[in-house]
Amino acid sequence: MLHGTMTRTAELIGVSQPAVSNMIVALEHKVGFQLFIRKAGRLVPTPEGKLFYVQASRALEGFENAIRLAEEISQGKRGHLAIAAYPSISISLLPRILSLFAEQRPELHIKIISRNSQTVRDLISTQQFDMAIAELPLDYPAASMETFPYLCECMLPPDHPLTAKSVISPADLDGVPFVTLFRGDPVYQKLAAAFSHYESRWNIVAETEFFSSACELVAAGVGVGVVDPVASAPFTANVVRRKFVPDITYEIAILYPTNGERSQIATAFADLLRLHLAPPG
Repeated sequence: MLHGTMTRTAELIGVSQPAVSNMIVALEHKVGFQLFIRKAGRLVPTPEGKLFYVQASRALEGFENAIRLAEEISQGKRGHLAIAAYPSISISLLPRILSLFAEQRPELHIKIISRNSQTVRDLISTQQFDMAIAELPLDYPAASMETFPYLCECMLPPDHPLTAKSVISPADLDGVPFVTLFRGDPVYQKLAAAFSHYESRWNIVAETEFFSSACELVAAGVGVGVVDPVASAPFTANVVRRKFVPDITYEIAILYPTNGERSQIATAFADLLRLHLAPPG
């Protein structure tokens, strides 16, 4: 149909000319009508042959598309990725990781939902998400989650006098305006115990639900704060981070559905996410 001669067709598909002739005869026998007639040494399609060619081309194109789709799926280039995550990570870090992941996967469909960690845990239990990222402690099967522990750091505005110190303790922060998480948060409780141990006055000027909000307030000069290195990473250009003692630990986890197998696309993204969530050092 495309090249008009058996000789050219035989060269293109890598068989002999008689083999091409035999295939045409066999196909005509199968479909029950003549596909070509000979004119001046060339094969000319019959009207029935032309009509059959249109439908056959569509079928072949669909078959080739199915093969291509299968290859893209097997290589993790196509699919859906749904993630539920707590706001401090879903607002900044997660979109940047996803953009890197999607560069080589133009057909990837991404869905991100931001909720507090307890709601994230409940959402992943519905099996509607490929994975979730939540703060600990959290009641969830240990076999279906990966944990990442961090040591919180002291974050200060760039022009703060305490930036001259390499290590900061509650003794240094006695009376210093401080931005913290809400009272019920485990980090709040650990900081309260640390300030009490050092007999330092904890001068809280702002409370917020999420680390990302605390980082924004510190960057704006409202006060200093103690935050985890993951949430504070996007603010590095606008703040100064210093080691804080005593150690204030903070943990997050990747949660996976407890039923069903992970898709290849989810497994590949989890590998990339794991690299970005690994504790520094």
